[in-house]
Amino acid sequence: MTTLIIVAHGSKLESSNMEVIELVKNIKKENNSLHITYAFLELSKPSLLEEIEEQIKTGAKEIKVFPYFLAAGKHVKSDIPNIIEQSRVNYPNIKFELLPHLGICKGISSLILSNILEKDI
Repeated sequence: MTTLIIVAHGSKLESSNMEVIELVKNIKKENNSLHITYAFLELSKPSLLEEIEEQIKTGAKEIKVFPYFLAAGKHVKSDIPNIIEQSRVNYPNIKFELLPHLGICKGISSLILSNILEKDI
């Protein structure tokens, strides 16, 4: 089984964390064959490491991590790769893949522009 984990920063504001959870629910509705979940780096649960461990317990053999970040700051460049590397050491039989962060995804600039022009925010 392949699992996609969307990892976000995390917030003290529960409403902010709920946006990520709702995003995952909406993606599941659009593609129910995709096994997708979420994690946070700070201020909320589950942490990325906790979610990786949970997914392995439930049978994941491959884990793809999607950083839900617009810019490649410390979390994208260092923290997330370090957690994945630690997980590779702890679980050598599991395949891990770090996906490009949201801010460099193909079409992101067009998506932003179309939402601004259409005021569909």
